[in-house]
Amino acid sequence: MNPPSRRSGGGTLAAACLAIMVSQIANVAPAPINGTIQESLGADGVALAWVTSAFLLPTAILELSFGVLGDLLGRRRVLIGGTAVLAAGALVSGSAHGVHQLWAGQALAGIGAGALIPTSLAIAVAGATTAEERSRGVATWTLSMSLGTMLGVMVSGALAENVSWHASFYLVAPLAVLSLAVTALFARESKSPEGRSLDWPGQASIAVGMFALLYGIVEGAGNSWTAPRTIVALAAGVAGLVAFVLVERKVAAPMLHLAVFGIPAFSAAAVAAVIGMFSFLGSVYALSIRIGALQHKTGIHAAVFFVILQGVPCLLGPVLPRMMRRFGARRLVTGGLLLLAAGEFWLAALPVRDASLAVHVGPLLLEGIGFLFIVSAMTSAAIDAVPLSYTGMASAAISTARDFGMCIGPSIVSAVALSAAMGDLPGRLASAGTPAPQVAAATGAAGKGGPFAVLGIPGPPAEAALNALAHGFSVGLVLCAAASLLAALATALWLRESSERRVLAEVPAAA
Repeated sequence: MNPPSRRSGGGTLAAACLAIMVSQIANVAPAPINGTIQESLGADGVALAWVTSAFLLPTAILELSFGVLGDLLGRRRVLIGGTAVLAAGALVSGSAHGVHQLWAGQALAGIGAGALIPTSLAIAVAGATTAEERSRGVATWTLSMSLGTMLGVMVSGALAENVSWHASFYLVAPLAVLSLAVTALFARESKSPEGRSLDWPGQASIAVGMFALLYGIVEGAGNSWTAPRTIVALAAGVAGLVAFVLVERKVAAPMLHLAVFGIPAFSAAAVAAVIGMFSFLGSVYALSIRIGALQHKTGIHAAVFFVILQGVPCLLGPVLPRMMRRFGARRLVTGGLLLLAAGEFWLAALPVRDASLAVHVGPLLLEGIGFLFIVSAMTSAAIDAVPLSYTGMASAAISTARDFGMCIGPSIVSAVALSAAMGDLPGRLASAGTPAPQVAAATGAAGKGGPFAVLGIPGPPAEAALNALAHGFSVGLVLCAAASLLAALATALWLRESSERRVLAEVPAAA
């Protein structure tokens, strides 16, 4: 008689949740220590934005490709490989003594996360036989993402304060090894190779298109929209995505069945993913700058803010699947986006001099609960809207949309904030009665290193730069709130769950 296998549905879900948790820990490690990194490496606002974007850029680019590989080779195998790559990237980041090596390590870790995020979601719901089981799997996976964010900022902040910021990145490596071991020992293998193949033209065109487009957006937002390299990158990105659409319409086994975008629930979920996650991560980046670089909170004190943002909403975990079934995706996503917008408007109105935790609790809770509702409901809506055989593809597509929004969020918010701060700085210097020599010094420093460089000039220039930067990042938060409202309107009007079952049977034929 064969011994019972250690691999089970529960073990598979545990492996998936641990994988997304480790991925999120790696993702948010810089958030509470942006100020420390800025001081240690002398990085300006654009360089700091790239620390986050360097991770998210390859993640967003490669998720569709890893979704195909998981369906073909087995999701357990891809999960193991992605975890190993994530660990290697963490070691490179941890050993960095310059911003360029830090970017390289983040990019390598982002490649690993590109495998972990869609594959962990697909393997978490692959064994579900009912909509209720899928909703429970998605809710557990989403809660693990939030828990990873909470643990990541707590431990990252504590290590940066008591050891060094390098240790915040080193920590990810042993956690990734633990996740790899759990996946290897307890996760079941699952595949969906029917109708899937290594669509090399599609994978090449989507990789080139997304990389060029995201690079152009990040570079344009951070430096200049009219610079030749920005224009070339944006043009190449658009051309690559057009080529991808043309390829996917003709190949026999496309990596992304374009017909699924004819399903209202799937399309609305994709829109909510891009805009909502742009808004959320943009506001999180603004918060990290506010409490780190402007209010000079230590890593552990900054981490408390993020614990409230992502940890406290996790208390809703036991009732989240029930809420998803009772209220439906449209109400939950729309309500989550409205909560997110309210929290961002509230946070934008807080004076930068008021650094107490108490005044931040309200907006942080609104944002955290909104994020939990958005991610769980939009992910469930996207997966439930397609046939079961499309689970891997839907998981990769919605993850790509979500991480595309996250990738451009910090860069665009940083660009808008720094531009607004630069425009506001001369008026602040004048209203503070700054002596002419200090005005000249501040203007010269701002011309070379932006408003952050003026913070190092004692007296009125530093005060003026602080107020100008606070104003700039408040403008960035208002932009995030406006994006959340736009996404809420789109989902309220567009996400119609009642049509899902009617269209569901038409998708394979249309594809």
